[in-house]
Amino acid sequence: MATLKKKKNQPVVCFPAEIEKEKQTGKLYGYFVEDTNYYNVTALADDGNKRIAEIGEVCADKPTESSADKLTGYYENGVLQFVDSEGVACKKEPYSLKLDIFSRNTGILESDIMLKTGAMLIGCGSVGSLAALELAKAGVGRFLLIDNDILGYHNICRHQCGIYDVGKYKTEAVKERILQINPTAKVVTQNMIVQEVSLSVFDEFCNKDTIVIGGADNREGDLYANQIAKEVGMPLISIGCWERAFAGEIFYCLPDGMPDYSDFMWAIGDTSGRATQNRKFYTNEEDLARAAFEPGISADIDFVTIIAVKLVLDILNRNNPNHTPRLLGHLSQYTLVCNTNNPKIGGDNAEIFSYPLQVTTSIEVPYAPKEEVQFLKVQ
Repeated sequence: MATLKKKKNQPVVCFPAEIEKEKQTGKLYGYFVEDTNYYNVTALADDGNKRIAEIGEVCADKPTESSADKLTGYYENGVLQFVDSEGVACKKEPYSLKLDIFSRNTGILESDIMLKTGAMLIGCGSVGSLAALELAKAGVGRFLLIDNDILGYHNICRHQCGIYDVGKYKTEAVKERILQINPTAKVVTQNMIVQEVSLSVFDEFCNKDTIVIGGADNREGDLYANQIAKEVGMPLISIGCWERAFAGEIFYCLPDGMPDYSDFMWAIGDTSGRATQNRKFYTNEEDLARAAFEPGISADIDFVTIIAVKLVLDILNRNNPNHTPRLLGHLSQYTLVCNTNNPKIGGDNAEIFSYPLQVTTSIEVPYAPKEEVQFLKVQ
């Protein structure tokens, strides 16, 4: 019995609008989806992204024959045309970052402002990876990713990256995901703890339109970053989960007129339930260390992180008169977020919350005595 052959869709080429606008020529990089006959052009140069490959070329004039297995572009009377490897004319779908990728943000976030803002992330694990990708979707244009950890299979159930990223530094895996959202974003990676990063990196990246986001497994990194934030005049936000993520905490400070992270550290002392993982263990102690550290499930970690991301967006737009704040001015400087108040999950500490999904709005952070703050400074 004869089998009906499925008719192929007309080939479609999705490409950056500036290629045609600026009459650019050169090799095209991206990927081809055979099932839909769809070419997605993401760049005119090889940026080292292993997820894309050379899929064609744009020439100044129409070539005499089609290029085998390649997409061909050319200009005819100043208009860019595309044909596939069989010489079939392609439908054009030009795109621009502002009009297409961030179009749904219009009226809520202003792309021109957001693309100039930056985020310095201390830690690219379950908290940092989600914060980075949400900020990329919101239009943040610059990222400094700092983490010395490598993605493993035990991370996948809580991380924004997956199996094909295992073995990569978390910074590099998150960088690839950011560039899939905004290929023009500037992403700098440092595969080390924040205390080891050269000060010249901070000098080059940081400015007053940048926010420091502490999402590592310990407070020492946030305390060190606090000093950098103060010197530059940047806001800082610290995000952490308590044991098994039954609850989480968010602390933020603006450059002027607020207690900073060193004040916060003095105020809480040892009362916080924030879980800490010590990565400074020997190889044969690794399983024991992981067993003692229970970060919780992704849904609980993400709930805490998303509230913090909303606050970050308000902070980055605090000087924009057209921005309507969601949380800034409503949440207190130190906010606790409860996922569950069931002691079976959170232990005795869970009972401080009145109900699940409670978000506190009344905790105030005092200034620490000057001699105490000086003692807390990381040398």
